[in-house]
Amino acid sequence: MSILYKSVPKGQPGVVGGGTIKYYAEIVRQQPINLRKFATEIADRSTLTTTDVFAVLESFLERMNYHMEDGRIIRLGEFGSFSPALSSKAEDGPRDVDEYTINKVKVNFRPSKELRSRLGKLKFQKIGTAIDESESIVP
Repeated sequence: MSILYKSVPKGQPGVVGGGTIKYYAEIVRQQPINLRKFATEIADRSTLTTTDVFAVLESFLERMNYHMEDGRIIRLGEFGSFSPALSSKAEDGPRDVDEYTINKVKVNFRPSKELRSRLGKLKFQKIGTAIDESESIVP
């Protein structure tokens, strides 16, 4: 299997009218996999039932939330680590920073060396080549 990608035109950020158009590779997203399908695939490759896998994944999400509420990094060995992160508004002084300056909270994922190594071995396949801004050829 290969990751499908296409060539897409993009203008220069911050330049009125887009500036010089450059072309970049962009992944062609396939249909997402939902939790039940993912659990079924794991169950098919093990001695567990889909219900067992689904229960473990649900418990995983619940425990992640529990530990992230404490600001903890969750290290999962060969998989990688998850950690809570936030973005906030800038304030003039340290006393001005409070919970209302926080804009959003997100989860950072850092893949392990093993997973990064596997990602480095992925194959790619181009699905089209842009001739000009209005025409493309799909093999």
